[in-house]
Amino acid sequence: MTDKTTKKTTKAKKAAAKPKLSAKEKTLTKKNEKLEENIEKLTDELVDQQLRVQAAEEKMLRVVAEYENGKKRVEREKERSLTFAKDRVLMGLFPIIDNLERSAQYEKDEADAEDSKKGITLVLDQIQKFLKDTDDVEAYDPTGEAFDPELHEAMAMQPSEDYESGIIIEVFEKGYKSGERVLRAAKVVVSQ
Repeated sequence: MTDKTTKKTTKAKKAAAKPKLSAKEKTLTKKNEKLEENIEKLTDELVDQQLRVQAAEEKMLRVVAEYENGKKRVEREKERSLTFAKDRVLMGLFPIIDNLERSAQYEKDEADAEDSKKGITLVLDQIQKFLKDTDDVEAYDPTGEAFDPELHEAMAMQPSEDYESGIIIEVFEKGYKSGERVLRAAKVVVSQ
């Protein structure tokens, strides 16, 4: 190669490496670079906003879950309050039933003693049926059963030849249950 050919090749390489831009092209290149910077900045802002939206959605889901849990808790409390109120009414009836039962057992020397006893027995049966139908409340008489502090309240202990120790030999007041729940423990005498 000649010296002239080498110079032409070097100039061509320089021209290809860095093309000469016109003023308009330089302006467009600068605008393009600014637009690319803006795109990058906007992309970062978009990612930031997407993260904020995701965090807000998660927070909203937690708030909805807390609301639902609170709603269920209020419903349970309401149900529990109603149950306690109903129990209070029912427990107020028990002494009345006890007194009616005592009256039915009391024998009078009067001529109408039998009619009075039948009337009291009918009222007792009606109240017992009402309790059973209203809230599945039933009286229980644990005579002859083993003493259980969950179901019975010991009023006294008495020696007994007929029963082993810890067996209920007498019931002062019957107990009452609503299903499996004890509303009033039976008051009993337990053998020693």
